[in-house]
Amino acid sequence: MITRLTTLALAVAGLSLAQPAMAVDVPVTLEGAIENIVPADDTITVMGITVTVPRTANITTPTANINQVAADVGASVGRPNIKPLVLLRRFRDSGVDVLPANLPGRSELGFLGATAIIEGTATINDVTGAIEALVATDVFTEPAENVIVGAVVSVSCSTPMCDAPGDVLSMLGTPVSPIDDPRMPTLAPMDDFGFAIDLSQVTVPSPGSVGGYYGNDATMHYHTINLDVGTTGATLLNQGAEVAIERASCRDRGALLEIEIRGAVHDPASGTVSFSDPVSGFVLGSVTTDVVLDAVTNLPTRFGTYRFRADVNDAGGLGCPDTVQATAINGGGVTATFPMTIN
Repeated sequence: MITRLTTLALAVAGLSLAQPAMAVDVPVTLEGAIENIVPADDTITVMGITVTVPRTANITTPTANINQVAADVGASVGRPNIKPLVLLRRFRDSGVDVLPANLPGRSELGFLGATAIIEGTATINDVTGAIEALVATDVFTEPAENVIVGAVVSVSCSTPMCDAPGDVLSMLGTPVSPIDDPRMPTLAPMDDFGFAIDLSQVTVPSPGSVGGYYGNDATMHYHTINLDVGTTGATLLNQGAEVAIERASCRDRGALLEIEIRGAVHDPASGTVSFSDPVSGFVLGSVTTDVVLDAVTNLPTRFGTYRFRADVNDAGGLGCPDTVQATAINGGGVTATFPMTIN
């Protein structure tokens, strides 16, 4: 009897040992400083945690998609298959930097020391707790998230971007400078209506905000700047007709698409704005603009605003479009496109 029990116990033990170790996949989010970037190993280390970043991972900064930048910049030097991760550290070709080794106002290589937000999956052995794999699907990075909300108190700009030698622009006394790097380029300066403005035409004080990072050179290096420059239109980069989209959202209700779009026009201020899916051409609808009145004189200005809300019949079953196109019918048919937030 004892012999039989011993034999059975050994058999069960052998069966248990023969079973493969089980693993569980756990969603992972990391937010911290980048300690190391090793493109050869496809890894980024954040807070002591090393994450594999495959080519398929989506890598972005506040104003750029690094995957696309890598393809474009790589192709320009005959290296179209360069890893996007290389651009986060240092991109050299034949010993020469293809992109600046340092972002302006920083001493670290590339995005070393920058903040990263990583989304991915960890595969963990449910017996030993060992991490078998940690793979990123999305990586967002920026040197820092610094913001100044206040006013322009000093300005002497000779170009629309205020980027010529000797040009000066300061917010609350802190010098601000546009970022000249395709990995995190500065967007066009904007007014409150969403239209590009010419910084050489800005006067002080102009309320507004800048977003970017504060560098070692005591300068705010910005990727976005928005200023309240009034309603005269004197600072508009384009003095002709324009239409802008401030926000756009869509909710698929099956046979109906619940859509809301907001934005503005200028020259003329009044008229009709139509909306469509630029890919399929599907017309979503149209709306009449409201002329903006000057806050002091109460007289009509060059600007108009609109808010389009509708339940659109989706008979073709196309679903929510990824982007929307606005057309200013009374502005010579000028258009603007904008990504649709799909709820």
